[in-house]
Amino acid sequence: MDKEKRAAITVKAVGDICPGDKNIMGLGVLNKTKRYGVDFPLNEAREFLKQGDIVLGNLEGVLSDKVRDTKKCPDLTFCGLPEFGDALARAGFNVLNLASNHSLEHGPEIFLETVENLRKAGLKICGLRGNDSGYYSEPVILTLNGCRVGILGYNWVGVDSFSEADRYIAQSHDSLVNYTWERNKKPEIPISNANSLVIKDIRRLRKEADVVILMTHWGYEFVRVPPYKLTIEAQAFIEAGANIIIGSHPHVLQGVQKYLSGLIFYSLGNFIFDSRARRIKHTAILEVVLNKNKNNNISYKFIPFYINRFFQPEVGSSKQERYIRREIEKSNQSLSSLNKKEDLDDDKVYRKQERYYNASRLFRIISHFVAIREDRSVIRLIFKKGVGFLRIMWLRLKGQKVRW
Repeated sequence: MDKEKRAAITVKAVGDICPGDKNIMGLGVLNKTKRYGVDFPLNEAREFLKQGDIVLGNLEGVLSDKVRDTKKCPDLTFCGLPEFGDALARAGFNVLNLASNHSLEHGPEIFLETVENLRKAGLKICGLRGNDSGYYSEPVILTLNGCRVGILGYNWVGVDSFSEADRYIAQSHDSLVNYTWERNKKPEIPISNANSLVIKDIRRLRKEADVVILMTHWGYEFVRVPPYKLTIEAQAFIEAGANIIIGSHPHVLQGVQKYLSGLIFYSLGNFIFDSRARRIKHTAILEVVLNKNKNNNISYKFIPFYINRFFQPEVGSSKQERYIRREIEKSNQSLSSLNKKEDLDDDKVYRKQERYYNASRLFRIISHFVAIREDRSVIRLIFKKGVGFLRIMWLRLKGQKVRW
């Protein structure tokens, strides 16, 4: 092997990995892993992931033995089998981000069980709160081919949903973006004061690592572009010393932006998720090559994938590949537009998210009725959701602002 090849490091990255059921409880990823084994969701993507020196993903959920309890299982959304961590490791993953808006959804006990399960599988975890190290987010530092790669993870979404989450994961409370769905609740933050803990961590890690990768759980769901203020935040992170930013949470692919000597991948969409809507089943594996022998040159490419009806990411067809590349290019055009400040206005992009969000709720209702053919137990779920909807309508009639 020549000197140049030894100096190159290949990073593979994917978007959201949901190990459990979300869209239709009992008929999601957890259902498939119980039926076909924990390796099943990764069978079609394994050979592409194993080629990476560093393989990153965002675990959108938790792993707990409690999903074996059939009475509790229907209420544990986003929750997968504990041995799913071993399946991720066997597929080539070595670092996962755990900082997301669903990390503490089922409380600290299940979250800590998840951390333990992943560590037993040999996986490194970013996004955890720093303890005595002085970091707000505990970094993962890997040394490969003489190059030190530092990885940090943070969550920006729903940071006020679970008050205890700050004890366990790194979250930014001083974002420029207004993530609250009650739009008048968040005061304006000066750019100079935004994301202070994130920037402090990046600057410190920059002194300890040759390359800094930032795993970001941010943005708005289902939209192809980030809000303008998020792009300002991303640029500030590059200025602070980050080389690569890899985003998650929007559930769809978004564009890539080169800024100074860094690359910003705003969202890699879903990767393993019980998606049923065609739009959010298009995804990709990101491949980044770091080459120290070429002045730290960074090159990248997207490998198009599609989430099939068994919720497995598989290599996309030529038609799906064209769709994926076209959507990324559309997002790129918006990011490079001279009018991007206006086009990507926070409230404008947020309203677009709300339209997609409401449409997805309607699509999910229809999906439940269609799924009756697959499993008649879905009838109970439909009844339960109907009761929940009536409760929300009652609270709205009483004047309470409740999201459906």
